[in-house]
Amino acid sequence: MMTEQPEDRLEEQKEVVQEEALQLSPEDQLRFELHEANESKLRALADFKNFQRRAIENEARAVEGGMVRVIRSILPSVEQMNLAIAHGGDAAVIQGFQMALDELMKGLAECGVSTISPEIGDEFDPQTHEAMMRQEVEGVETDHVVSLMQTGFRLGDIVLQPAKVSVGG
Repeated sequence: MMTEQPEDRLEEQKEVVQEEALQLSPEDQLRFELHEANESKLRALADFKNFQRRAIENEARAVEGGMVRVIRSILPSVEQMNLAIAHGGDAAVIQGFQMALDELMKGLAECGVSTISPEIGDEFDPQTHEAMMRQEVEGVETDHVVSLMQTGFRLGDIVLQPAKVSVGG
């Protein structure tokens, strides 16, 4: 035995209403058609508003996705500059790297990029940290940061690169 679907019942009701509309006086039939036209217009407006909302959301996601790709492509250069500065050498060259790195970090900050730099003793967070090794350190609890090996970066809620840390174990 087949059960009647709500769509089938809706179609039947629509047919009944349309048949009744044909039996109406010309004035009542015009009122009925006006009502139907208004209902149709309201549905179309609602559909259009939903379309606009989805388009805005899609555009925001596309812009954010583009920013993430560009920023991720820049981060290796940031790390290379940090390594060059850390290894020392000619003071003028190091100063030049530091100035360039400062400007690059300023530009990234203006785009909404922030650093992830956990302190020693902070609890390990697998969402923002990547454990590179475990080591026993006096005074640091298990599953807490022992040392920061590499700074991480985020754009809003998106982790672009987790901070690389050593964890107490």
